Amino acid sequence: ERLYAGRLPAPPARQWQQPEPAANELGAWYVTTDIRGAADGPLAGRRVAVKDNVAVAGVPMANGSRTVDGYVPARDATVVTRLLAAGAVIAIAVLAVLPPGGSTDSLSYAAYGRIALIGHNPYVMTPSQLRAIGDPIGRQTTRNWAVDPSLYGPVAIAVDWAAAKLGGTSISHIVFWLKLLFALCFGAIALALDRLWRGDPAARARAHLLWTVNPLMLWAVIGGDHIDGLGAGLGIAGLLVARTATAGPGAKIPPARALAAGLLVGAAIGVKAPYFPLGLALAWSCRNSIKAVAAAGAGGVLAVVPGYVIAGPAALSDLLRRSSNLVTFDSFWRLFYPPFGYDGMPRGLELFAALGCVAVAALLAWRLPAGPPHLPAIRPAVVLMVAWLLVWPLQRPWYDAIAFCLLAVFGASRLDWLMLVRAVPAALAVATGAGFEPHPLWLTQLIGFVGNDLSPWVRLGAAAAAVVLCVLGAWALRQPRAGRPAVEPTAPT
Repeated sequence: ERLYAGRLPAPPARQWQQPEPAANELGAWYVTTDIRGAADGPLAGRRVAVKDNVAVAGVPMANGSRTVDGYVPARDATVVTRLLAAGAVIAIAVLAVLPPGGSTDSLSYAAYGRIALIGHNPYVMTPSQLRAIGDPIGRQTTRNWAVDPSLYGPVAIAVDWAAAKLGGTSISHIVFWLKLLFALCFGAIALALDRLWRGDPAARARAHLLWTVNPLMLWAVIGGDHIDGLGAGLGIAGLLVARTATAGPGAKIPPARALAAGLLVGAAIGVKAPYFPLGLALAWSCRNSIKAVAAAGAGGVLAVVPGYVIAGPAALSDLLRRSSNLVTFDSFWRLFYPPFGYDGMPRGLELFAALGCVAVAALLAWRLPAGPPHLPAIRPAVVLMVAWLLVWPLQRPWYDAIAFCLLAVFGASRLDWLMLVRAVPAALAVATGAGFEPHPLWLTQLIGFVGNDLSPWVRLGAAAAAVVLCVLGAWALRQPRAGRPAVEPTAPT
């Protein structure tokens, strides 16, 4: 019994109470509780009664008999988990068929896909040139980024080309196929997280809160139709494949797994270049085996290099020379312009930002808790990607997709709350999107305050809080108060 009790996970801290006799005249209820699941879906807003022979983690069950009074299960029964997750699939499906909102990036994807489809190079030809030749997609696409060739990787362009092939001359159809793919990626990540944590109800619920039913991610990735969902899906899949058979500092990733991980992470980098730190994290996790390093490197090269060879040197030169829009409207770096007499982005800001990223990454590597023991690439990936998100001047709300994927796999810490709080103002600032008609004055002023005034300070506060938490070594969450049950009582036979 002691061995059995020592292996049990701690039940989640859920509030419950036994009903008053006046409210339970027939003795129908053993205990009552309030557990909120998905915000939308077929059961949203409804109360569900669960018979007390069905395990609800952290809530006592009696199985209709006082002989097992006080038994508190540590895991949810499958039916309870499905009730809590009900609505996530509905939300994904609804957002997948609605028109995109929050930005016009999906229209740019359609334009670049159309350019590739008709035989031109999207790293040379711009959407405005597509419009100038009278192409139907060129006439329908947005005027934002109209004079810029693509900055996305060759894997992203291949996806855009396929959507343009399926969508024909209707930009709505092209966008639909893109949304469908990104929604499938979002759902695949949710399924992978669910399977990863199926033996730990608290971690399973946390993963779904950070990703599956996180409204910030549902809106940014699916509602906004952003290709970051594809990149994050490929990246997290690669890091999950890079699994060791044993735990410990000398554990090795098998070469076959390293090759598959390299292919997936390389494909993620082929979607967007900023996912390159995932490749560094994978290489670090393979350091115990030369074969694993070689296999991961070979996979990455196979996934990235052919696409750039086909695209030509313009694909790389665009990345190197396009820095005129480096600082987004909600970046905390803008707060330092007036004190130093700058009206726009100062020269050399990239160097300062890069040094800041390195410094924050070093602090996170020093102080963050250990990652999952059999997934050695997760912790270095969290270190590098979070440092980039906290410090780099160019950020958008949908860039956080990779962070929440990684956090859902990483252990619970104060980093969860820091990244959530940091993400909210920036997401609200772009939630209304850009329509053909101007916004009402009050809404324009509100968006301006949230995006231009509030969000930079919140982002600066998040970066400063990360530094302070690293210095203090205070990433661990507060432990349950004394007196709360921390271990499941031994179940009677």
